[in-house]
Amino acid sequence: MTAAMPTTTDYAWADGGALDDPYCLTLVRGLTPEEFMARVDAQTRSRRRLGEGVPFGAAAVPGADWTLVYESDGRLGVTAEAMIPVSTGTRVVSHCEVGNGRYRFFWAEDGDVRLDFDPLYANDRRGSTPDALLTDMVDIGYDLRDDATLEDVDFTFPLIAASFALAERLTGLRITPELLGGLTFLCGEAPSVRP
Repeated sequence: MTAAMPTTTDYAWADGGALDDPYCLTLVRGLTPEEFMARVDAQTRSRRRLGEGVPFGAAAVPGADWTLVYESDGRLGVTAEAMIPVSTGTRVVSHCEVGNGRYRFFWAEDGDVRLDFDPLYANDRRGSTPDALLTDMVDIGYDLRDDATLEDVDFTFPLIAASFALAERLTGLRITPELLGGLTFLCGEAPSVRP
């Protein structure tokens, strides 16, 4: 019996204000938190848990070959210029709320931006494989109509939960409040991330 694919229901907690507003969450395969911080030229300062205030930090995911990066009011994880070099030899999956009702989902692999889009306007996708996740996106509930107008946009669709579900389908990692709360982040400051 196979496990059910993740949906927005699995991540309802994320749309309920459990994250900073705005936030950015990045998952990087095969790099340690220290290696990630070195790839973005970050100056590391301390180790903290989310409840202690993490403006920008990276933590190893227990039992997995992934590092989770959390930014409060940051967007480094969806900035191609920063993440393309980070993705060399690995996979980077990021999503964030950038503020003012705008969102981003970003997937890069080995220096190639595979998919980059605003989940509110999921029909407008960029990257070398913009249609690679169409089946998953339809299953999750993204509006992919090419003829959709601003009047057609469903502003009640749980965009953050949808991004978490799509990220899980790319990484195999289920992110929970308990996981986030239990991580100790190597915190620092990167050139383009200012608290």
